[in-house]
Amino acid sequence: HVDLVMDGIEGIEMAIENILASAKVGYNIIGSDVAGFSGRYIPPRLYIRWAQFSAFCGLFLNGGHGERALWKRSQQELEIIREYSWLHTELIPYMYHYVVEAHRGGKRLQRPIRGKYHYMFGDDFLVAPIYRDALNRKVELPKGKWRYLWNDVDVIYGPVQLNRDYPLDEFPVYIREGAIVPMQISRSYTGFGDVESEGFLTWLIYPGGKSEFTYYDPAARGQISTTLQVHDQEGQLAIAIEGEPYPHILRVHLAERPKKIMLNAMTLIPVEQFSYDPQAQKLIIKTTAPVVGQYTITK
Repeated sequence: HVDLVMDGIEGIEMAIENILASAKVGYNIIGSDVAGFSGRYIPPRLYIRWAQFSAFCGLFLNGGHGERALWKRSQQELEIIREYSWLHTELIPYMYHYVVEAHRGGKRLQRPIRGKYHYMFGDDFLVAPIYRDALNRKVELPKGKWRYLWNDVDVIYGPVQLNRDYPLDEFPVYIREGAIVPMQISRSYTGFGDVESEGFLTWLIYPGGKSEFTYYDPAARGQISTTLQVHDQEGQLAIAIEGEPYPHILRVHLAERPKKIMLNAMTLIPVEQFSYDPQAQKLIIKTTAPVVGQYTITK
């Protein structure tokens, strides 16, 4: 009468405990076999929640017992697990930053914080994995401004304790204001881009004061880098790109349509060079040529 793989020490909770204990003592890139302790049968909800948790771990390991061919399982599992496994792949540029930084003695990728099984994934994502077979999860957000990753229009002011349901296609992940996240996108599964994003370095930007992030090219073993700096001021947003130039897409969270956008001394043309989605509050700038310099956005 007890679903041990969701609730007991033989399942996902043990994996979460071991991963966070490893992170606490200094391990950097950590993961577990998705649903690997469940025996020959993998309960669908377990498979989904474990895959979602693994998307925000350094390692995503879809191995172990049971049927792993998603097209042989339920349509719901196929769609959700495919989305989160792709999201993990898209986040490789973000994760690799912490591989390089930790190697040099800096910050690690996963760091436990206050809250039941809460941890920071890099400096920008707060993750509170679901460890029981329930939709409800209590999340403690520390001081600052946060947004729910799957519906990021509204600001949530911390410190605050949230108690809400997360449907199976969502997961308790919050992103801080000031976040800069480089991604590699080639599909539309996750909603952060589509097939036309392939070949571009996509940057998610949540402006808030001054912030910066350095992208280290994995293909160059971290020897080539690009730094993006954001300075959010009243009436103006400056985004400076220094280092190795790459064709890029900027996905900037902006409450209102910008009045004017300049790249260095050139004024960008609406539709042709940028677009604005008022419902999602996203400014999207796509630059096909590898460029460096500064975008100046007049609000």
